[in-house]
Amino acid sequence: MAKKYEFQPDKPYSTWLNKLQLTKLQQKQALKWGLYALLLVLVSVVQDVILCRLRIFGGTTDLVPCCIFLICALEGCHSGTLFALLAAMGYLSSGSAPGPQVLVLITVLGALTAALQQAYLQPGLRGAMLCTLLAMVVYELAIFAFCLLLGLVTAGRVSAFLVSAVLSPLAVPALYLLARPITAIGGRSWKE
Repeated sequence: MAKKYEFQPDKPYSTWLNKLQLTKLQQKQALKWGLYALLLVLVSVVQDVILCRLRIFGGTTDLVPCCIFLICALEGCHSGTLFALLAAMGYLSSGSAPGPQVLVLITVLGALTAALQQAYLQPGLRGAMLCTLLAMVVYELAIFAFCLLLGLVTAGRVSAFLVSAVLSPLAVPALYLLARPITAIGGRSWKE
């Protein structure tokens, strides 16, 4: 004779989140990259709403590439280069980028910034600020060269681009204070 149960067994309950099993480290890494994306959105909004109206000697700040280069310097070559590529794609699709050339330019300069910081400089604010300043000068001069080639600006406007290249890294200490705690999430991998 079959046994009769007083209670029926529960139906198997499963969602896609239950099937997605992430380790604690993977969860921390996802949080880290999500916070970096949120920081870039915040910087982009501040740049496009507030700081774009402030002009000093014809130039203004360009915080989004500056923040991308800073994060590349903090993260290192492997993670920083991938982040630079993805962030450049987001920057290009936001409509704030000066042109499609920023995709290659930001990715290459982000990789070089990360390599310079990792190979030759001590980790910290001074090294990140130096790397970001060098990357921003090269970035602004390359954007100027592209615009000059396309006939969008005259050669006399180079000073406005250089002012932008110098003004943007002035925000690095504030950006560093926001990005450094995010960098610490998930720890660092061992290098042997």
